[in-house]
Amino acid sequence: MEEKNQGPKTNVSGVEDNLHTLSLTAFDIKHKDLYEARLIKNVFLETVIEFIDEELAADGPMQIRELALKFDESDVSRDEIKMISSIAALPSFDCYTLKRGMAPLKIKVKDDAIFKLSNNRKASLFDLMSRLTRPLIQYLYTDDNLRIKDTSSLLELIQNTEPLKVKDRLGSVARNLEVSLIGLPNFLQEFSELFLSVSYFESIFREYNPKLDQFLLWAEDGVMNSNLRNDPNAQREFSNVDKRFKQLKGNLDSRFRLLSNITQVDWDDLNSSEFKKIQREILSQQANLAIGLCGLSVKMIEWEKQFPSAGGSPQQCLEFLSNEASGGLDNLLRSLPSHDAQ
Repeated sequence: MEEKNQGPKTNVSGVEDNLHTLSLTAFDIKHKDLYEARLIKNVFLETVIEFIDEELAADGPMQIRELALKFDESDVSRDEIKMISSIAALPSFDCYTLKRGMAPLKIKVKDDAIFKLSNNRKASLFDLMSRLTRPLIQYLYTDDNLRIKDTSSLLELIQNTEPLKVKDRLGSVARNLEVSLIGLPNFLQEFSELFLSVSYFESIFREYNPKLDQFLLWAEDGVMNSNLRNDPNAQREFSNVDKRFKQLKGNLDSRFRLLSNITQVDWDDLNSSEFKKIQREILSQQANLAIGLCGLSVKMIEWEKQFPSAGGSPQQCLEFLSNEASGGLDNLLRSLPSHDAQ
């Protein structure tokens, strides 16, 4: 019989701010076991469902297609399974992908926190965010000695400027952007949210890019500098993995170089068409960065889990390269259009 969800003892999915897990407590799911479960991207970059219930969890994460076989229609409606399947098909579970990807699905959520970064995450992005927004702050408050210590204060300052204090500069920005002075705060809020997303994805890249470098050195040492150096199959496996991960790294690198260029805004000359161009580019990069960084983070997390001190025998190294490292990597690269920084 169906075990009903008794209410919102929520662990809302947005609070983790990562790209590869999503708690289903954010959604209106009646069955308790499903409500408490979470979607995860596994090491092969497939979405599976992970249960808390001991009996359901005993066999490990479940493939999404198995839900209809496991749960009787009298317990779990096919509409709920369809909803979960639609969410699972998203390429990443970061707040930006969820907001963009779920809009056409018309799926109701219990808390829109899944569409926002948590306050803790915003606070951690202060250095990156302030670097991007400093030109605007200096343009509007050129004579002020502002003491901004966190991202929330920075966002508030951008969104809630004092019209009397910076009236001339605000008027100039509004005219250039072809918006009213009253409508300018909404524009500035949109601007700050776009730049916050750039800071978020850059922080993920900064976290996992060094780990990727360490992983590739470990893989090279395990295959090229061991008894496997005379094994042509092992050499070929390493070369393929090395090439594909470097392709992923280069793809992401070029996107961040482009974003670095377009986010250097000259506020004296910024006009409406230029802002729309920046907006389109950032939104486009959000989608591709989420795909690439989700895959990269999942692979590196699994490597660190299996080899926490970068140890292991050459054979274990080769097995990891052949299975966990390679699985889903070709599909990931195919989903990322090639990109050269402009």
